[in-house]
Amino acid sequence: MSYLVLARKYRPQTFEQVVGQEVITRTLKNALKMNRVPHALLFTGPRGVGKTTMARLLAKALNCEKGPTDQPCGECPPCRGITQGTNMDVLEIDGASNTGVDDVRQLRESVQYRPSQSRYKVYIIDEVHMLSRGAFNALLKTLEEPPEHCFFIFATTEPHKVPQTIQSRCQRFDFRRIPPQIIAKKLQEIAQQEGIIISDSGLRLLARQAEGSLRDAISLLDQAVSFAGTEISDEKLFELLACVNREYLFELSRALVESQPQKALKILEQVYQAGYDLKQFLKEFIDHFRDLLLVKYTENPLELTDLSETEINQLKKQANLASEEALSLIFEFLLQAEERMGRTEHPKVVLEHTLVKSATIQPALKIEQLISRLEELKAGLGDLKSFQKEDLELKEEKAESSFNNKSSSMEKKSDPLKTWEGFLEHLSSHSPRIFGILKNGSLLKKEKNKIIMEFPDNDFCRELLKNKEERKEISRLASEYFQENLSLEILPPKAQSGSETQPAPGIEREKQRKKMVEHPLVQKAIELFGAHLEEVKVK
Repeated sequence: MSYLVLARKYRPQTFEQVVGQEVITRTLKNALKMNRVPHALLFTGPRGVGKTTMARLLAKALNCEKGPTDQPCGECPPCRGITQGTNMDVLEIDGASNTGVDDVRQLRESVQYRPSQSRYKVYIIDEVHMLSRGAFNALLKTLEEPPEHCFFIFATTEPHKVPQTIQSRCQRFDFRRIPPQIIAKKLQEIAQQEGIIISDSGLRLLARQAEGSLRDAISLLDQAVSFAGTEISDEKLFELLACVNREYLFELSRALVESQPQKALKILEQVYQAGYDLKQFLKEFIDHFRDLLLVKYTENPLELTDLSETEINQLKKQANLASEEALSLIFEFLLQAEERMGRTEHPKVVLEHTLVKSATIQPALKIEQLISRLEELKAGLGDLKSFQKEDLELKEEKAESSFNNKSSSMEKKSDPLKTWEGFLEHLSSHSPRIFGILKNGSLLKKEKNKIIMEFPDNDFCRELLKNKEERKEISRLASEYFQENLSLEILPPKAQSGSETQPAPGIEREKQRKKMVEHPLVQKAIELFGAHLEEVKVK
């Protein structure tokens, strides 16, 4: 006798044996009990989740000698004939190879005849979306008003391709992907019955590779037995399935959350040298990082992942090493890399760049944190007036040092806020003409009630100040401002070299700029926002 593959050997023969589709199973069983089975049903869903199996079970339930019943015996001639595929009244039609109008016309003609062996005729059309538009139109009338002895069951993986006119005449049942935990549990039952030795991690790996299809998972188990025998190690599975050892995934994710780009690149090089396909590796790493995010965001990740408790605990430790924002950004980078690797000839370079960027990420602050820091800075800005006062005191110190006053009596009379810079500012509003003359000069010192200034060679203002009336007017204004008798003296060009000079205005402005930049309030703002100064303007 020829070998029967495990997927066929362990195909469900009762509604109770169907796994992962409890809602549909309960609905159909209740419909059978209440004699409310619709004449046309549409089963939709991904491959390998039980659509055709459910159609055969429903056909047995309708035609069982004890029925219609929700518990077909499986022993009567109709049940055995349906199980073996020999019942002439249950017709399984492949929609992909019977797509034309003529095929549907033949079906319409056969519908008129009553069943020969069973209670009902059941037409199971698989991949019904492959029928042509003409074939669908030819089926409409029959589908809307079929004979009492006929039932139609359509199955498809692409329901959007089935016309609405057909769907509206059917009761639709959407089959879901089977969770990996349920698939792994079913594989474990099959392994025990077949005497296959395989680890729990190996079962989870097969379930993960099946992507929700129980049939695919059982076929992979069957293939693994042919490859490695009845004792299947994890290493053999990795070799058979060409998937990445999960230790690489855990090590790489740890390197990213710990901000170790060199370690991440080293792990990638090991994966590359081991011969793994980098696109497949990235796909599995994205799935792994998705599990990491679930562990970070959910309280019970066991319900949403197919990981063991040991792996979940390991992921929890890694998730605690990085913020939610950082993990989300890394996940976004990985998704972008997957898209770019699909159209590049240098996938390793793309992946290297992505890993370096992910390991050196500096996530932006939350809005709440920014507002908090702004409030903190706002509180500090209450000292802005004192900052301006400090700047004014800086000018006073320079003016007082330039005066080099040797008379203690004059210091007692002078107002500490009456500075040369203040005098110039006073002139700018009260005597702009005099201000325009004096602003080009430099104050050298004050001695014996004299204000001694210098001007650059060939300066036009020097020529104006040769006029005694101009100097007299300036002396009067200075005496009124400083409240003491003062006279103005301008050093001739030859005497400037031997005098004690004040630094040039440009040097003064640079010193003021430096002190402003080093002010504690400015440094606090830079620290809070991680910013840098673009420009500092000094009046």
